Amino acid sequence: MTKQFPPASQLPDAPSVPVARVIPAPQGGVPVEIRAVSQREKDNIYTLEGNVVIHYRDYVIQADKIIYNRDTGEVVADGHLTLDSSRDDLHLTATHGEMNLDEDTGRFYDVIGTIGTGTNRTMQRNKKVFTSPNPFAVTGRELIQLGQGNYKLIDGTMTSCRLPQPDWRLLAKEINVNDNQAAARNTIFQLWHVPLLYLPYATHAVSEEDRTTGILLPIAGNSTTKGFIFGEEIYFALSRNSDLTIGTEYFSKRGFSPMGLFRYRGFGENFLNVRFHALFDRGLAPDNINQGGTDLMVDGRRDWGSHTRGIVDAEYLSSYIYRQAFEENYATAIDSEVKSQIFGVHSLGGFSQNLRFDRYQSFQNTATNAEIRILHLPELQMEAEDHYLGDTALMWGGTASVAALSRSEPSNSLNTATFHAYFVPRVDLYPHIALPFQLGEWTFRPEAAVRETFYGKSQTPAPLGTVPSLRDASVNRKDLEAGIDIHPPALERDFTAPWLVRLFGGSLRHSIEPDFQYHYVAGIGNFDSILRFDDVDIASDTNELDYSLTQRLFLRHLRPHPCKGDEALGPDELCGGGTEDWISWQLAQKYFLNNTFGGAVTNGTRNVLAPTLDLTGIAFLTGPRTFSPIISRLRMRTTSATDLEWDMDYDPRLGRMTASNVYAGYKVGDYSFNLGEFHLNAPEAPATVGQGTQATNIISNYNQLRLTASYGSSTKGGLSAGGTLGYDFVQNQLQYGAIQSSWNWDCCGLSLEVRRYSLGAVRDDTQYLYSFTLAGVGSAGSLRRAVRIF
Repeated sequence: MTKQFPPASQLPDAPSVPVARVIPAPQGGVPVEIRAVSQREKDNIYTLEGNVVIHYRDYVIQADKIIYNRDTGEVVADGHLTLDSSRDDLHLTATHGEMNLDEDTGRFYDVIGTIGTGTNRTMQRNKKVFTSPNPFAVTGRELIQLGQGNYKLIDGTMTSCRLPQPDWRLLAKEINVNDNQAAARNTIFQLWHVPLLYLPYATHAVSEEDRTTGILLPIAGNSTTKGFIFGEEIYFALSRNSDLTIGTEYFSKRGFSPMGLFRYRGFGENFLNVRFHALFDRGLAPDNINQGGTDLMVDGRRDWGSHTRGIVDAEYLSSYIYRQAFEENYATAIDSEVKSQIFGVHSLGGFSQNLRFDRYQSFQNTATNAEIRILHLPELQMEAEDHYLGDTALMWGGTASVAALSRSEPSNSLNTATFHAYFVPRVDLYPHIALPFQLGEWTFRPEAAVRETFYGKSQTPAPLGTVPSLRDASVNRKDLEAGIDIHPPALERDFTAPWLVRLFGGSLRHSIEPDFQYHYVAGIGNFDSILRFDDVDIASDTNELDYSLTQRLFLRHLRPHPCKGDEALGPDELCGGGTEDWISWQLAQKYFLNNTFGGAVTNGTRNVLAPTLDLTGIAFLTGPRTFSPIISRLRMRTTSATDLEWDMDYDPRLGRMTASNVYAGYKVGDYSFNLGEFHLNAPEAPATVGQGTQATNIISNYNQLRLTASYGSSTKGGLSAGGTLGYDFVQNQLQYGAIQSSWNWDCCGLSLEVRRYSLGAVRDDTQYLYSFTLAGVGSAGSLRRAVRIF
């Protein structure tokens, strides 16, 4: 029910207080609500003065004086005019204007305002709240509204900065806004009121969700090996959920470097990304060695219902020297492996079927581009999770696979002879049966399995570390397996002393969790005849006992606190409650009763066998041995800002630490610190290309430090700075280092970075990079987002 107000002349004297009046809607019309200090009406024409507010549909008009024609919907407003509309998220201020509310047309003078979805919302009447940090804002001598979502601005400006003092803006005689896109010709780009650039044509998205096809801001930079860098890219908005960016850079010392990026985002988790970059290299003087190449990467996912999905993660790299010389990401630049996979899986009721096409490349050197290549073209695998066998306590499961495999590798350093094994058929059957049971708090899982693997081709029997010699004879590999997992009860003790609560904010629980596993495999007498493609082919006889001890320290918070920092991103207002796994430390080792693994071990080289894969990533077998190294895995997260992990292998046979990887991270507020130290001191790998079958006892001594420290972020206002480095202690050389500094104003930012690579004879390069970002528009410069420090 609508309350009716008497005419203003019948109200008590209160000339400064606006009054409201609801005008009944004409037949087929729209109700209107008016507030004003003074209201006069004649022939359905209302003259309103003093703090006038009109609510009409989704329009809210405010002014000092308004004349409103009820029959035509026309409004003439004068003095401090403000117009708001939820349709286009429109918010305008002007000196005066006229409009037709029924036809969504109007003309406004001396305009300042914002347009576009997400720009503003009417939270309360007469109060606007910005929901976008970078709204589309305009000013102009005159703004003409031609209909819903259609505007023309005369002698105007547009920007993504907040008015009235924008950091940057585009000036034009005429700006047209239609379908959430703004376009103008013969524009001037102005930065801090200084004209910098003339643009024959410019577009700007009005909505944060809309994108526009156009030419992006140019790329410029400098490098000691590339020379002066200049580039340009074109952006194509293909659809609501896909786009394409293509462009090229020109290196004054090397040549043209084309690049491209296609992106697609579908429903749910469906996506597809295609990226490529290349270089047509004319060589760097004086030697003019061609280091050019192409790198193409594809990754994506497609779901068909909740049980079936396909995944692609593929890369084509034409030249390893191209990656080393020109890859911007340091970790990728020193990676000699390229892995590609197309994978499809269907899972339902504890059964899964998957089909994969896989290619693995390991580049051996940069001089000849020699590589080891392994292909699965394709492999079909079926897997059954454990199911109860009828009404018994027995459980059954297993895997079965059929594959067509290929492998090639160079036989010498000059790549003049190469081993090839094309389309080797392999069928693998691996069923098992188990009887899990519990005695008190002890848990047992005995298991038995059989395995048979058929290979259409084999190799001439030869030890590990040699290039194989192919023969057409097929081979069958069979084994019998048995084992048992024993989980004793965990030992626990709680600590609830008052001083612990004061110090840590809660009580502590310490647990000790022992674990024992016994595994027996027999029957594999032809290990040295098996071609090796993946982990299926390195199965061997074994008789081993695996024992481990894990200690955990849990913290149960008794004093929740208000969420702050990264915690505030979550859904809860209070943080620190509940129980968390504070510290964990695992010690484990294996005892081998069959120390030759059925004759599979080759003396004098590293042996990679299935029994050692699940313990450590270091191949420690260089001959028969009874005890494995002791592995230590320590993980700590004592606060939400602190992470620490130390993975260490100690070999009692050698009497030294053979591997140590330390990672530490600390983040609080705007400060971030990450440290990684990776040390390998293990037996050397099998003989490399060019060494033939010669065995070696040389130690692999690898010791690198990665350090990153930063203050601020890419979106923080004011100053942000950071640095990163990669140092090789073996070479006593800084292989990579970078320093970045940024300053962000209200809606633009400038980042500067100096980057240094020192990767031997292949790369000795210093780059000077920059990026200038305009909020709502994009970035110009050579410093790409993917390789920034922050």
